[in-house]
Amino acid sequence: MTTTIIPTSVFADVVHSKVPQAQVATRIAEIGAEGIEIRREWFVESDLLLPLDQCRQAIEQANLAYTVYSVPASLWQDTHLLDQDILYRSLREAQQLGADAVKLSLGHYEVTQSSIEGLLASLDQFFANQASTSSLQLWIENDQTLEGGDPARLLCFFEQLAILQAHSPLYSIGMTFDIGNWLYTGHDALQAARQLAPYVTYIHAKHSVQQENRYLTLPLPTEEQALWRQVIEILPNQAWRAIEFTLLDDTQIEYYNHVLRTAGRGHHTMDTTTDTAKVDKNELLTSSTLPTKSDNTSLDIVTFGEAMTMFVAEEVGDLHNVSLFSKRLAGAEANAAIGFARLGLRSGWTSQVGADAFGTFVQQQLANEHVNLDHVRVDSEHPTGFQLKSKVISGDPQVQYFRRGSAASQMSIQNLDLSYFSSARHLHMTGIPLALSDTNREFAQHVIQHMRDNDRSISFDPNLRPTLWNSEAEMIHTINQFAIQADIVLPGIEEGQILTGSVVPEEIADFYLKQGVKMVVVKLGPSGAYYRSQEQEGIVPGFMVDHVIDTVGAGDGFAVGTVSGWLAGLTIEQAITRGCAIGALAVQSIGDHEGYPTEHELQHFIEHQPRYVSSADGIVEHTSSHDPSLEGVK
Repeated sequence: MTTTIIPTSVFADVVHSKVPQAQVATRIAEIGAEGIEIRREWFVESDLLLPLDQCRQAIEQANLAYTVYSVPASLWQDTHLLDQDILYRSLREAQQLGADAVKLSLGHYEVTQSSIEGLLASLDQFFANQASTSSLQLWIENDQTLEGGDPARLLCFFEQLAILQAHSPLYSIGMTFDIGNWLYTGHDALQAARQLAPYVTYIHAKHSVQQENRYLTLPLPTEEQALWRQVIEILPNQAWRAIEFTLLDDTQIEYYNHVLRTAGRGHHTMDTTTDTAKVDKNELLTSSTLPTKSDNTSLDIVTFGEAMTMFVAEEVGDLHNVSLFSKRLAGAEANAAIGFARLGLRSGWTSQVGADAFGTFVQQQLANEHVNLDHVRVDSEHPTGFQLKSKVISGDPQVQYFRRGSAASQMSIQNLDLSYFSSARHLHMTGIPLALSDTNREFAQHVIQHMRDNDRSISFDPNLRPTLWNSEAEMIHTINQFAIQADIVLPGIEEGQILTGSVVPEEIADFYLKQGVKMVVVKLGPSGAYYRSQEQEGIVPGFMVDHVIDTVGAGDGFAVGTVSGWLAGLTIEQAITRGCAIGALAVQSIGDHEGYPTEHELQHFIEHQPRYVSSADGIVEHTSSHDPSLEGVK
C-alpha cells in the first residue's frame, strides 16, 4: 500500500495566503491522501504556538494518519558546524504540531569538519527525559543549493550515519528525495536515486524544467517514460510520496495524487477504478485508487485550432532584411493549451498537422508542455503552416503567415471524435479556426453544440484575423454567431468595436448579454479589463511592467488566467486579475507563450507587482513611475 502525503503548498489558496494551512486538512482527507505536509514558510505569524495548535486540531479532526513538518532551514552552517538552535526549534515546533517527521536540509556538511556524533548527541540532549525518543523522525532533503543538493555529500552523510548507528539506531534519520531539485544543482536524478535509494523514506515528486534563464516547476507528465516514473521505479516502494507543485483546484490535486500513488512497481498506470474507504489515525486508507469524479471527465479543458512553426527575427528591422531567425511554436489555441497546462490543468489540444518537420516540431513542443494530443491527426497531403515574426523595440511586431491550404485548415467532421471533447469539462475556443475554411466552421459548430448538449462550459475569444476572411461582414456575422453560444466572451476593446459597432465597454457587453452570454470581459489593454454579467459589473486594473518585449500572446494569456480562475470558482475579479497578470508576464518575453507562468509564479507576480488603479469614475489611471507606454493585452 502506497502512502501519499499532500503538502499545503499544493493548494493555490494557501500559497496566495487566502486560507490558513489548517483549513486544507479536511480537503486533503476528502481527496484521499493519508497525510499532510505543513510548511513553516507559509505561516504569517511570528509566534507559531497558536497556528501549530490549530493545525494539529484540524489534522486530528480530519482523521489524517500522518503529518510531516517542513522547515526551510539547514542543519549545518557555512562554518560546517551544526546549527543546534535550528535543530531544537524545528523539533519543538514539530512536537507542538504532533508531526511524525520533521524535514530539514543538510546545508554545509563536510565529512572532515562536521560531526555526525554531534548531531546524535544533540538529539540525545533534546529527547532526554522524554517518554519516547523515536516517535519523531528527522528527514534530510536534497534542496536547490549546491551544498544541500550534492548527492556525494548526502551519500557520505548517510553512509557515516549508518556506521555510527549500526549497533544502536536510536533515532530514525531518513532522506526526503526531491526529484525536481536535482535539476537546480546540475545533477542527474536517476543516478542520485540509484546512490541514495537505501536511505529514502519520503519522495517529493515534481517536474522541473529549465527555460532560458529560469526554472519552472510543472505538474507530473503522465508519459510512461517520464523521468519521475523512472525515479519512482528505483526508490523504495514503502517510501511516502507527495506531489509538490501548486494547483488551482482540488479536482486537479486529486488527479495527480492518484497518478503518483499508482506509479511504479506493482501498480497499473492511470487506473481509475474506485473503492476508497477512510479509516482512523492508526490505519492506512484501504484503497490506492482515485474516487470517481462527479463530472466524469478526464480533461479539465480542451481547445482546437491551428498551430504553426514560427521563425522569430533575431535582429530589429524589416523581415526581408533579416537573415537570422529562431524557431518557436505559434498559434492562439496552442498558446492557451500550454498556458492551462502550466497552471496544472489537464489540457487537451485538437488539430491536424502535416507529415513534415514543422508538424513534428509542433507536436513535440506541445507534448513537452504536457498538453494532451490524443486527437491530433497527421495529414500526409497538406503541410503544416508557418509564420515569420519581426523583432521590434516597441509596439506590435510584423507577422507574415504561410498557412493557406494547411493541414489544420482541412479539419472536418469526418475526423471528429466528439467523445474526446466531452471528456473535458470546459471548451475554450477562438475565432481563428472559423476563418480558415468552411469545413473548419462546420467542425467548430458540431463541437460547440456537442459541448452545450453535454452541459460543458464554453469560453470564446474572438481573436480577429481580418486578413483571413473574405469580407469584414462575413467575419462579424460568423464570429458573433459563435460568440453568443458561449458562457463567457473575451473581446478586446478594438475587437468589440468591430463586432458590435460600439467603443463603449458597457455597450459591447450588453450586445452579447442580451443574446444569452453569461459573462463578458472586455480587454482594455495594459490598464486592465471591464466585466459585466446580468448581476454585476466592474473594472479590474492591470499590472504595470517596465519593459515590453513582445505583445503577441498576451491576449491568449489573459484568456488562460481568466478562464482558469473562473473554472476554479474564484470571483470574477480574482479571475480577471489572473488574466491581467499573465498578459503582463507574456509581454516581457520573446515568443507567444514563453512568459506564461506556473501557478506558483502567477501568485508571486500578483502579490508583488504594482498595478494600475481605478478612479472614482471608473477610468483606469496610471499612478506610478513605471513607463506608461505599454502595449499589453489587446
